[in-house]
Amino acid sequence: MYGEFPELRNAVQWFISLMAKGEWKTRRQAAARRLYQSLSLKLEDPSDKGRFFDERDLFGWYLFLGEAFTDHPWNYELLFGCHVVPVLAAIGRNLDLLLSIKGFERRARRIIASDRSQPNGALFEMLVAAAYARDGWNVTFRAEQPGIAKSYDLDVEKCNARYAVECKRMEDGAYVEMERMRMRELFKSSCNFLVKQERSAIFDLRFKVELPDVPDNYLFKKTQDYIFNREQELTWNDEISNGMLKRLDLAPIQNILSTDFIVHPSPRFTELLTGSYRRYDSSIHVARLKFGPTVRLVDDVDLAVVARYESLSEAAIDKKARDIITNLAAANDQLPIDKPGIVHIGFECLSGDDVEQRRYEKIINRVKNFDRKNSGLEFVYCHYLAPEASPTETWAFDETVAWHSIRPTAKPLSDHISLIAPENTGNLRSGVHWLNGQS
Repeated sequence: MYGEFPELRNAVQWFISLMAKGEWKTRRQAAARRLYQSLSLKLEDPSDKGRFFDERDLFGWYLFLGEAFTDHPWNYELLFGCHVVPVLAAIGRNLDLLLSIKGFERRARRIIASDRSQPNGALFEMLVAAAYARDGWNVTFRAEQPGIAKSYDLDVEKCNARYAVECKRMEDGAYVEMERMRMRELFKSSCNFLVKQERSAIFDLRFKVELPDVPDNYLFKKTQDYIFNREQELTWNDEISNGMLKRLDLAPIQNILSTDFIVHPSPRFTELLTGSYRRYDSSIHVARLKFGPTVRLVDDVDLAVVARYESLSEAAIDKKARDIITNLAAANDQLPIDKPGIVHIGFECLSGDDVEQRRYEKIINRVKNFDRKNSGLEFVYCHYLAPEASPTETWAFDETVAWHSIRPTAKPLSDHISLIAPENTGNLRSGVHWLNGQS
């Protein structure tokens, strides 16, 4: 599952080659120190976000994961790595082509230096540039003028066609982060109570209201009913949620741990602990662990409290199905008025089928009615990106590409163009990846 991945190694080593002598050694050591301090609970983190990485050098963390995958896999972090490895591998696969594009190396040098805290936008631009180059277009990265003038990202030309291309990479929204922090608050008192009682238990929750509207003591009251009534399993369906609280059986994971170590955190650990694997699972777990040779390897677990949750209120789904219209408007403002334009917008789809279907519908409706004003905008490409690590795969990646024509002209890119997938993979199909197993 680890080891040889020439395309990944190609990209990582090339980015590192752009650094000053000794710089990568310092940044790599900082990334490793942060990871292990976080896992061993020795990190002083005023933000209380529980990050395994320093947000000030996010790209250094990306390179650390890419290098770890092939050269020191005992340091590879599964849950975050699946977001990074396929993107770097796609750049490595297209590196010779990218190096022939004017302005590419200049953009790469910025991502390892001044843009190291926000690398996703630049990486997305590189993937888009490679897609046009593979499709036969002559591509140029435009020189940026920060603080002087706004401009688009790429010039593309083929035969008599010329386009200005602007790329926007949407990040995870504040609403998703708010939900995560709120769930930690709701879970804390119940978790502490169960731990003091030495009771391993698991919540399975489907909220009908937004998490800020859940009373602070809601889960704690459920926990009291479960403990004091000596219930083996407590189920409910009220105006707040549909849920269950029951004893967590540790026997399955303990049986495996009697002969093997398990990487933690990992999808395999979660599957064995909870009894099932759920794609894009939202969960919190607190466990008393005995470590093996390192804090990455668990030797035993004898107490665990888990909360699995979904936020399914109409308001929550609508807010998480973030509209692209703000990003589209910003991109449109950067396009020239004397040249036809194309906008590419990329975002991760990790919120479940209900949210992603709602987002898809909103995008179609809003783009159809978008007012481009005086710009030459002709096409909008939306890239729905879905990285995943599962109990059986180190990483997997689904991508749905939807295009929308602002005015009827020939499409600039071939059908089924992908940013991530290798050419001629045979695994491209019509449809959206979050429904009916299509990708």
